[in-house]
Amino acid sequence: MNRDDILFLVTYHNRANAKIFETAALLTDEQLRRDHALDLGSAFKSLCHMVDVDWSWRQFCMGNDIGKTYLWDMVPMTNFAETRAAWEKDSAEFSAYAQTLDDETLQKEIIINAEKGERARVWQILAHVVNHGTQHRSELARYFTVCGHSPGDLDLI
Repeated sequence: MNRDDILFLVTYHNRANAKIFETAALLTDEQLRRDHALDLGSAFKSLCHMVDVDWSWRQFCMGNDIGKTYLWDMVPMTNFAETRAAWEKDSAEFSAYAQTLDDETLQKEIIINAEKGERARVWQILAHVVNHGTQHRSELARYFTVCGHSPGDLDLI
């Protein structure tokens, strides 16, 4: 996978997430926080998780050891407005990071689990982030549709 491919995926990821956040804004706080609605509990928890995963994997790829720190440990994400603001900032940073990557960096292997000796190339990690987002976007889209607010088309192309 080359730089253009990654930029395409990151652009898609951010565009699809934007539709999810736009749709989430139409729900009531009760709908967003309804427990047991999704795999992670609530739509709100899923949104927070999505933002954190994008941030944490990007930090990892950049060589920043964040350990078991979550984004919400450093940035307020106690309500939808704060979470959306965190996503807007992080998605811009994710795009900017992707713009800095060259083909050589994308092929660089990073140890992702030292105990098991597992490694992944930077491009594989970024593709994983996009795929992970697709999983949660599909869960949220289904839930939002049941709540009367479909996000519409979230396809790659």
